Amino acid sequence: MKRKLITKLLEWKESNTKKPLLLLGALGVGKTFLAYDFAKTFFTESIYINIEREPDFFSLVNKGSDKMDDVLKEHYHVTDDSGDVLIILDEVHSCPNIKLILNELSNSKFSLSILILSSIWDETIYSCDYFKKLFLYPLDFEEFLVAVGKEWYIEVITFHYNSNKKIPDIVHQELLALFELYLQIGGMPQAVNEYINMESTINVPEQHKILTYSYLTHVNKSSSDSNALKINQVFDVLDKQLMKENKKFQYTLIRKGATGAMYSDALHYINNSFYGIRCKKLEDNLIHQYNLKNDELNNESAIENHFSYEDDNKAIFKQYILDIGMLNSSMKTQNDYTSDNARKGLLENYIALCLLVKGYPLYFWESSSQAKIDFIISKDNHLIPIEIKINENTRSKNISVFKTKYETVEDAIKISTKNFEYSKNIKYVPIYASFCI
Repeated sequence: MKRKLITKLLEWKESNTKKPLLLLGALGVGKTFLAYDFAKTFFTESIYINIEREPDFFSLVNKGSDKMDDVLKEHYHVTDDSGDVLIILDEVHSCPNIKLILNELSNSKFSLSILILSSIWDETIYSCDYFKKLFLYPLDFEEFLVAVGKEWYIEVITFHYNSNKKIPDIVHQELLALFELYLQIGGMPQAVNEYINMESTINVPEQHKILTYSYLTHVNKSSSDSNALKINQVFDVLDKQLMKENKKFQYTLIRKGATGAMYSDALHYINNSFYGIRCKKLEDNLIHQYNLKNDELNNESAIENHFSYEDDNKAIFKQYILDIGMLNSSMKTQNDYTSDNARKGLLENYIALCLLVKGYPLYFWESSSQAKIDFIISKDNHLIPIEIKINENTRSKNISVFKTKYETVEDAIKISTKNFEYSKNIKYVPIYASFCI
């Protein structure tokens, strides 16, 4: 399955850096498959070591790169004639001495590149310049089109996004239908492969259940009983939070009397294991600072921002889930799945993922008069409000209220089922073209 991130992996290889590459992503998102595909295509040899399954690897290694070279030679058959070798270390968060091991690998006499895979964010290990960091997300709509053999649409979408010209209506309707299919399936490779193999969505919800069960099983194994219970309770209400008219996270929806002090650790775990996506409220006094500060954002800085938490007893935020297909299947089990509020939550969730993939930190804004901006991004040193509508009716006062309050804001984006258009400094973007933003 072709992933866009392969380009970034290749850039890292060709940079000839000894800095290890850290590939972060949720369980089931396809990190191992991507690593194998990368190794097979661009390296002479590869060695895959899963730290959770091969703890004996570290008992073989003593301090000193000469000992590491002995281990590589005797146990993994690396020689001076091996050429470029990719070392893939999986689930490294379970290894307390990982930096020591990486240092020894980096000093090896062999020609090694080190690719690290992790499904848990560990600030004590990863929040430093020792690693080059990349994040693997579920397939977005662009990658989904490639996976289902409809990649020719991508050039069409990109051209019309850049030109603001309307796509012919028949193609526009085809793309809206394909996007609805994507909303059902989502971007987890297991679900996408099920659809491709079966040529039907009939078993896709079952795949979503399996993915959820696998994740929660991992939670129960890796957490204490009390923490696991809280994580399960929070995870169980994420869909309900997004089906409300007010999408801001409410602890009382977990259970009566619940507070941030009780459940912030559970939320942190869900986000740190990449199954959650947090969107923070941007306060008025930080608007101009944000505009200047975040002009040159990249994927790595967005990741760092994503894991910086305020005091959860005071923080105002929205909480999204990693995969739109899993959210959709979960929402369908609720009574008000067909409501406009549920639809809005589903679309917001997808846009959050699109923006995070492009490296934008996630913020929303609202005024005391209840004007709401779903997302705010900074691009080319300009603040851009983004509003999402569930159909072709894009009329609202939200953006005009925001522009009146902040007169330096010129451009805005409205995302809906409406065709491409540009009018009065507002760029109208069809929901299927959100990956272009």
